[in-house]
Amino acid sequence: MKFARFRELEKRRVDSSNSIWSIIVGSKMAASTLQLTKGSSHTLAEMFPSLEHVARFDMRSDKAAALLGEAEIEMCTMGMAHAIALHEDFVKSCLEMLIPSGKFSKTKLANAKTVNAHEYFAEASGHTFDVDALALFHVTRLTRNCHIHAGGLVDTRLVKAFNCMTPGQQSLWSNLTGESIAVPAVGSRALVGVGGLVATLAIGKRLAYDVNLGLQTAISRESWADIAADEYFSVGSKRPKDPSSLRALRGYLKGGFAPLALTDDELQSAIDRRK
Repeated sequence: MKFARFRELEKRRVDSSNSIWSIIVGSKMAASTLQLTKGSSHTLAEMFPSLEHVARFDMRSDKAAALLGEAEIEMCTMGMAHAIALHEDFVKSCLEMLIPSGKFSKTKLANAKTVNAHEYFAEASGHTFDVDALALFHVTRLTRNCHIHAGGLVDTRLVKAFNCMTPGQQSLWSNLTGESIAVPAVGSRALVGVGGLVATLAIGKRLAYDVNLGLQTAISRESWADIAADEYFSVGSKRPKDPSSLRALRGYLKGGFAPLALTDDELQSAIDRRK
């Protein structure tokens, strides 16, 4: 089901993913292009004086090409952190949707973080998450934490997460990353790479759909009708008192609320509550 917050997440995720990959691919293209200047003693600013910001990266082309060729390592690490942050924001926004019904509270929302947001949602909604996807999400979370809190070095919590993987989870991780699984050693570099970034994006997408399914049953049909009506009347051309508002709202539901199969009576009641 594609309610407003879910549509926003999908758009932000696609835009973010495209931006990350554009930088990674762009850096590779730039490194490849600079091979044409191999042997030159000129700096980038001398060769490309009209290029914006080139003065901030002013070095010989051979050194620049080497750095650009390795840029994907840092970009994948930053991309992982950004993808997890987007996902956390979405889950917390869905937890907020459970507050009006009393299934969640503002106090708990203030304490919701990446480490517990899914568990809070499961408790509040009664929804059961895909166990494997959730376990792998925490692997990505702990990898990110190593870069934020441990200078990019593997800590004992990340090692434990890898050691606790079931055979099925190990297989899924290998399929997502395209790499053979290897338990990292404490103190070694917490590697992300393209495989880790791809896995992070895929796992976040899977869990977001899981949250979506949980919301469909955790929120009452009356509340969903109200949410749909509020969405439509905030962007649609009809007002609640318009005689054709029911038909207009029904048409709007085809764009994202169809799985609920809300009836005309339920929709009309939602409209009437807004007159």
